[in-house]
Amino acid sequence: MKKFILCVLSLCILSVIVIACQSNESVNISKVSISKSSGFGKVNADFFTVYKDKESLDIFNNAIASAVRREGIADMVEPEFDLKVRYTDGNKQGYHLWIGEKGQKSTLMKVNDTHTTYSISEEITEQLIDLLK
Repeated sequence: MKKFILCVLSLCILSVIVIACQSNESVNISKVSISKSSGFGKVNADFFTVYKDKESLDIFNNAIASAVRREGIADMVEPEFDLKVRYTDGNKQGYHLWIGEKGQKSTLMKVNDTHTTYSISEEITEQLIDLLK
């Protein structure tokens, strides 16, 4: 009986691990267009650059896939940048982006959900800074 319970418990733990790993899977981005933001709730369509290369898209994939939701009410200054992200399945999503300084986190917000912000790690912030120079 103990072996049966241990087996069932092990399967449950393994299932939780698999589900947790799947939630951090990379999102599949095919194109990112970037503009200076003109305010909340919309993407400025006057893009100053468009990224389609794998290396750049990997940085944006990592930024979005690893962004951590912040708790509390979002009270932010006007965004620095707008991103129009096109996914490989044809879906699109607009984001507002505030880039921190080196050694700081950055902030991401979906254009259609201005009440929620997401934190981007210091490491990915440095990659974004290098990319957007």
